[in-house]
Amino acid sequence: MEMKDLKLNFVPGDNFACGYYRIRNPFNKLYSTCQATLSPAGKFHYYGQHYIYTQRICSPDTMLKLLQFKEKYGLKYIIDYDDDVWHELPSYNRCHISHEENFKGMKAYLDRLADKVTCTNEFLKENLSQFVPKEKIEVIPNCLDYNLWRFDRYKAPEGISFFYAGSATHYDDKSYGDFPKGAVEYLKGKPVRIMGVKPWFINTNTVTPWVAIEDYPIQFARNALQCKFILTFIEDNYFGNCKSDLKYIESAAVGRVCLCSDISSYSIAHPYQKIPKNVTKQTFKYIVDRANNNYEMLLNYQYQKLQERWCLRERYLKLFE
Repeated sequence: MEMKDLKLNFVPGDNFACGYYRIRNPFNKLYSTCQATLSPAGKFHYYGQHYIYTQRICSPDTMLKLLQFKEKYGLKYIIDYDDDVWHELPSYNRCHISHEENFKGMKAYLDRLADKVTCTNEFLKENLSQFVPKEKIEVIPNCLDYNLWRFDRYKAPEGISFFYAGSATHYDDKSYGDFPKGAVEYLKGKPVRIMGVKPWFINTNTVTPWVAIEDYPIQFARNALQCKFILTFIEDNYFGNCKSDLKYIESAAVGRVCLCSDISSYSIAHPYQKIPKNVTKQTFKYIVDRANNNYEMLLNYQYQKLQERWCLRERYLKLFE
């Protein structure tokens, strides 16, 4: 079948970043190449499509219904996962997910339901291989739309300052969660700008709210360009290593050096950017100072990595060969 005759229906799991990067982005790249439609989040309908491309289908009830849908109409599914939501989440994560039910659904139905599975990194692929053969799994990292994320470089401010954009699922009301204690101690009294929900242990009044995903690149850049470094922390655990390196790529796009946790999710980062799990305040200061002294080198390094991560049509066409 020629691509122009292929009928695809894209069904995001939500209307937030996950649905945007993982489902709406490929739709935007393919809609002019084939007969592609975009459904509201979580809404499945049949109108002659050959494939449904959706995400995070885990619960037994949903998987069984979609399997019946598949058998009735003879269509195919591509199902994307950008998180492990079938094992117990870290105690500080505020998401309420029935991982036992999700595991049960994945084990019983995923191999029959999914004709192909996509995911964000190799660690997650290995995780998913307990449910489906590896040859059915394609790693497609989170990518940026060139039209939205191609920013000119602006000179960084002289002093040391930090920007953090992260959800409240990375910590709770009593613990630092993904944040290393030594980093928190170092950041006390330092200029920190927050986008989203302010962590209780970060002392700053410079906070801007989340915005709709369509406005996110501009708002992210407006915040980040006022700071020297972008921070992204993920705990070195099973759940963390399944996460994406998206913040690193976004930092590269806006032209600010990213400091990130030393875990497999950030394997593309330069060694000078990586923060050990049990970093002390003194070691964190050393990492910041070293990164500051090598700022242009790290920016150039990030920029080269960014060139491999633009959202291109060719990344997705291979799924339908």
